Amino acid sequence: MAKLTVNFIKSLKATGTAYRKMDDGYAGFGVKVSPSGKISFIFRYKATDGRDVPMVLGYHPQTTLAQARELWSHWRAIYDSGRDPKTVQAEQLEREEENRKATALQRKHEAMQGSVRQLLEAYTNDLKTNGKRSWSETERVFETNVYQHIPATTKAKDVLPDDIRAVLAEIIQRDALVMANRVRAYLSAAFAFGISWDNDSRRHFESLRFGIKTNPVRDVPKPLKSEKPRDRALSEFEVKQVWEALGDSDFHPKTIGAIRLLFALGGQRVEDVLFLTEDDVDFVNRLVTFRDTKNGTTHVIPFGDVAEPLLKERMLDTNAGGELFGKIKSKREEPIDSTTLSHAITKLCRRINLEHFQPKDIRRTAKTLMGFAGISKEARDRFQNHALTDVSSKHYDRYNYLAEHRQTSAVWDAYLQNILAGSPQANVVQLRVVGE
Repeated sequence: MAKLTVNFIKSLKATGTAYRKMDDGYAGFGVKVSPSGKISFIFRYKATDGRDVPMVLGYHPQTTLAQARELWSHWRAIYDSGRDPKTVQAEQLEREEENRKATALQRKHEAMQGSVRQLLEAYTNDLKTNGKRSWSETERVFETNVYQHIPATTKAKDVLPDDIRAVLAEIIQRDALVMANRVRAYLSAAFAFGISWDNDSRRHFESLRFGIKTNPVRDVPKPLKSEKPRDRALSEFEVKQVWEALGDSDFHPKTIGAIRLLFALGGQRVEDVLFLTEDDVDFVNRLVTFRDTKNGTTHVIPFGDVAEPLLKERMLDTNAGGELFGKIKSKREEPIDSTTLSHAITKLCRRINLEHFQPKDIRRTAKTLMGFAGISKEARDRFQNHALTDVSSKHYDRYNYLAEHRQTSAVWDAYLQNILAGSPQANVVQLRVVGE
């Protein structure tokens, strides 16, 4: 037995037979050399049954002599305490393997948990699949407002109220409190959707999970406690002013046609008009059909002389899908949507020095002016497809009111023609009987 040194270890060579050298002063510690020259550090000890047990501590040069002695010291202490080192080592290796498997499983589970982008895309896709026309606006709002504050790769489960506040704070700084409310509502709905996703038995066999425990939007208060309802309605003179200014504008014909049709069709919902296809227009019976409307019904209304040329113009320029207001042919191929109309109206109002209004205000404008034309409130509500909530209307009345709609359309068309001609009050008295 001799004192092992670093130089001695380096000098060990293969001899064709296995041999070992023990280290003087380190009971049971030594070095073993295989016939091929492989050098291992060992700890030899007596088992309880008297067997001589060799325990490998490491291999040179990956394990140095100093490291091997430290390992010997560790296992020698275990041996001196009355425990079998190899048994303890086996238990330790088993625990390490269990920990390795648990870590791998956790990493796999983490990889399956969706990011913020996956959550928001899944939510908007669900809106789209269920025929909710708000999906495109929701998608645009997320793209514009969320990802610069919450990185798209962030796990949805890791989003905190602080992150939501950061998103809303930037919008509030733009003094866009109503938009901040909208973004908060969209995000709250998306995270609620994510919680529902994980618990939905229909998705049990899907790998994607979000792992959201609580909705991070819940405790973030609305930026605007109560939104003041819009009250902007254009006068007859303003309607004529807008109509004529559109004709002098450089807007795309589809933008001009969409805004004018909102007036000509009696203030139908913006989304309903923008989603019209050539199959929805019946020129023989002069009818327009709006499918899958906001209140879940199919809405059919007649159109008059003002709307007819506008619809025919759009029929000559439909896209491959037959959409009257599909994408504008430009470098960006942007679709006509409410945002497109809003930007155009803002630009137009500035040019002609008119009080600003939104596309949705045309609905209120038509509703108000129809009243001046002598059309009853009930007839106006039905013509604009307002959801009537009384028991009779909701559960029993399945009449289509097409005859009444024809009367309303005729009155409105005549009144609008008078507005555009500069004499809106011409037929008011004789038309008061309609709808009474």
